[in-house]
Amino acid sequence: MKKIILSLFIIISMISSAAFASDNSLNSIIIEGVSDDSYNVILRTDRVASIKKSFNDSGVLVLELKNIATSLNMDTKYVNANNIDNVIVENTSNNGVNIYIEAPKAAKADVIFDTPAAPPVVVGDGISRNQVGWIAAAFVLVFAMAGSFKKSAEKDARVTYENDLTEREIKFYKEYKSNIITSAKIDSKIKENLAKARIANITKNAATIRSLQKMSMK
Repeated sequence: MKKIILSLFIIISMISSAAFASDNSLNSIIIEGVSDDSYNVILRTDRVASIKKSFNDSGVLVLELKNIATSLNMDTKYVNANNIDNVIVENTSNNGVNIYIEAPKAAKADVIFDTPAAPPVVVGDGISRNQVGWIAAAFVLVFAMAGSFKKSAEKDARVTYENDLTEREIKFYKEYKSNIITSAKIDSKIKENLAKARIANITKNAATIRSLQKMSMK
């Protein structure tokens, strides 16, 4: 999952760098020693840039960045890296920056982009134009899938709402029907009690009349 998220950040950053190349700046270079023979080259930029990592005949690490320029206040910092012989940074004529790092075992150095909008990104030996194209295509695909997922989620939400509404209507109907049946039973009970009362009164009156008749015959 972390790799997917990281790839997505790289995709967005690469697309952004292609669209806003002139706005991407190299603000700082940090050479960080990790061990006696290994270190990180941290590039603090606005966005991840296309990069090619190689070595010249003298064993110097060469980093070629595309669609980027050095900022006016760019600086180079060294953290636990006393074995670095030389670091040269130059702007190229084709809107890029070349970085030359001369140090023992430079081949073991890890190059890391540190940008404000994404977690640190460790790059490989290079990101070619073809790779950038594939990344762009992947970004479009991810965007399309996100749109499809959104539509599916909206459809599911609508179906759920309709089902909830139907269930509420059924529940309301059952409660209404139950109330009607209950009211009918109460009315029937009342009528039954009234009928019994009338019968009792008639019986009582009839008994009273017979009693009066018997008394008159004596």
